[in-house]
Amino acid sequence: MFIGFIPVLFAFAATLASFKHLALARALWIVCAILVVIWTTWHGAHHLSDLKQLGSW
Repeated sequence: MFIGFIPVLFAFAATLASFKHLALARALWIVCAILVVIWTTWHGAHHLSDLKQLGSW
């Protein structure tokens, strides 16, 4: 249910890491972006039928 919060945690960790470790921060931002894409695809797939019925498409 709260899987969408995980990319936020990675973004926060990347922000903190950017103060001292640029390479680590860059890697964490990449992981964060990948997690956002995975979560959006997974979560959005559950709502496609609802959106089609509401005429949003």
